[in-house]
Amino acid sequence: MERRGKKKDSIDDMKDSLYSREHEPNLHLEARTPLGPEGHNEHPAVAWDNSKIEASAARTTDTESVRVKNMSFATKFFIGSFLFFLVSMGGAVYVYFIGSNIISPQNIDIQVLSPSVIDGGKPTTFEIIVNNRNQSPLELVDISIEYPVNTRDPVDQSQQLQHERQSVGGIAGGEQVKRTANAVFYGQEGSQQKVFVTLQYSVPNSNSIFQKKAEANFTVGSTPVSINIQAPVEAISDQPFDMNLVVTSNSQAAIKNLVLEGQFPFGYTVINASPTMDAGGTIWRLGTLAPGQSQNIHLTGKIVGQDGDQRVFRFLTGSDADQTNTQIKVPFIIVPQTITVHKAFITAVLSLEGKTGKVVAVQAGHMVSGTVSWQNNLAVPVSNVEIVMALSGPMLDKNSVSSSNGFYQSQNNTITWSKDQDASLESVPPGGTGTFPFSFSTVNPGANGTVYTNPTVNLNVTVSGVREGQSGVPEVVSSAATLQASVASAVDLQETALHFTGPFQNSGPMPPIAEQRTTYTVMWSIRNSSNTIANTMVSAILPPYVQYVTAKESSVTYDKASRTVRWSLNDLKAGTGFSLPARSTAFQVSLLPSSSQVGQSPPLTGNAKLTGQDRFAQVLI
Repeated sequence: MERRGKKKDSIDDMKDSLYSREHEPNLHLEARTPLGPEGHNEHPAVAWDNSKIEASAARTTDTESVRVKNMSFATKFFIGSFLFFLVSMGGAVYVYFIGSNIISPQNIDIQVLSPSVIDGGKPTTFEIIVNNRNQSPLELVDISIEYPVNTRDPVDQSQQLQHERQSVGGIAGGEQVKRTANAVFYGQEGSQQKVFVTLQYSVPNSNSIFQKKAEANFTVGSTPVSINIQAPVEAISDQPFDMNLVVTSNSQAAIKNLVLEGQFPFGYTVINASPTMDAGGTIWRLGTLAPGQSQNIHLTGKIVGQDGDQRVFRFLTGSDADQTNTQIKVPFIIVPQTITVHKAFITAVLSLEGKTGKVVAVQAGHMVSGTVSWQNNLAVPVSNVEIVMALSGPMLDKNSVSSSNGFYQSQNNTITWSKDQDASLESVPPGGTGTFPFSFSTVNPGANGTVYTNPTVNLNVTVSGVREGQSGVPEVVSSAATLQASVASAVDLQETALHFTGPFQNSGPMPPIAEQRTTYTVMWSIRNSSNTIANTMVSAILPPYVQYVTAKESSVTYDKASRTVRWSLNDLKAGTGFSLPARSTAFQVSLLPSSSQVGQSPPLTGNAKLTGQDRFAQVLI
């Protein structure tokens, strides 16, 4: 009871002190209780502790994650189904309002209808069908056609047809468009060819150009003319080989003005052709070929190339009435033939006077020395090697042919080297080589009263042997080499001094007297045997005691500074002095002998020299 009363008194006192007008509060009567421990003077915190807040947030997140993980499968399925429904509805709305205007290339069909077999040389029609299965139209539609090589325009077959473009314009949705194309095809019978068709188009509200492609395959049937080529698949470099061509008409009507053209590869040289070719050696004009008729062409030539080179021959046929054309403008057919070039199995090299090549110049009436060098180029030995050299030509002195280790047969002018003459030829190892010498003489110009124009001595060497092939069957290998000895023309210059005769009137004492002038006529005369000599000139230098007076012809001139007399003849024809009159001229000189020359016969000119070029032998004279 006391406590309660005491408490009431305290409250009453507080009220009195609060509401009393007379009471003056004593604010310093009691000290304020400190908020922190004694001695702590720091200010209280003015913000929340972030670390505690973040820890609390993390606990909240972990709690929510646990709640998500504990979400039931039915809830997940419901949410996924709802999202799928929304996407499906959006797609349906898009297709309904906008999707009908989409153009798909898969809804554009293009077909090329053509015969499976097309006869060459006949006009052919094929059809192009374009079907637009889209609901939207195609705009700016073009059809581009690419034809095979040698396709011709059916309207004018002289014109090649390689590309054609047809403008279609527009193709409405669901519309089908048909177009036709015409062409004349050529090719080897049985060959496969293709026609490529490209559809180019644009779509509404777009500047882009789109493409759709198709192609047609066909086989070339019979052609108006066929070419059958019989030729080796391999040829030895620089060795002759034969080709046979058979041109046959497959037409039901006669083919007029038939022409065969040969396009030869680099390095090929025609040696012989039957029938002969026109227009620079590439065209055969076969005339009219009746139905089923054939024409045979035989061709001999040689090709030069590296070992393993492949060279392609092409033969074309066509009809061309213009005799001046050097090429076929409208070919019926083009047939290729590939030949592989190989190095000779056994090579042989000829040399004359230490010189090699296709042509070597030699002197007329002289002994000529030569050699035959050979080598086995195979990787296996070659046995029973035999080398035969044949010599021919009107300038060959048959009685002068000899060889130290070969046998000369005068009946056919051949020298043979074999194992009977040289044991090393019985078996030649890979890379084995050898050299055999020989000699012969050329006849003198005009011998037996005959002068030959552009004379030659021809040397032809064949080398043969036996090797074991991969099948173990002996195989004969051979090679050949040729050389032409061009016999240079024999030119003879004669000089004669006259006093009492000749074209000039001479004066002075005869015999000459020291310190007194005596005039002479100098005659030059030239003979030329077999070949034309170009830029022919004769010159001589006069001694100091001889003076030039005059000449018979204007072609004779005198250079006082060099004291040289020159006679320009230009071309000196073959046979001059033999079958033709000799060329001669004369000029007059004056001799003033000195007392120191008494008892002597001083020359009137220095050594006369003739220069020029042999047009046939291509050597300087």
